[in-house]
Amino acid sequence: MLRPAAILTLTLLLAGCSDSVTMISQDKIAAFKPGTTSQAEVAAALGKPVHTIVEADGTKIDQYPFDNGKGSGSIVPSYLGGSSTPDSYGMVSFTFGATGILKTIDTGK
Repeated sequence: MLRPAAILTLTLLLAGCSDSVTMISQDKIAAFKPGTTSQAEVAAALGKPVHTIVEADGTKIDQYPFDNGKGSGSIVPSYLGGSSTPDSYGMVSFTFGATGILKTIDTGK
């Protein structure tokens, strides 16, 4: 009885780890232009942001996971559930004015 329970537990744990996040590349970021791109255009291209901050003045900051191209240092292959090192990803922040037009893009670089 212990063996089926262990297999079920392992399966559930791996299923929980299978939820992946799409990393935004520098190429995708380059398509957006401060002063002209709208928040709706960014959301249509990238999907729902991981986090949104709304400032008192109406400014909105949408944050997405960002692949900075430094690669992974994990010894476990990604197809087995390995993950990237903290240096290989970050957050990109798109700041929109109260009118919904992109003001700045910040990749933390």
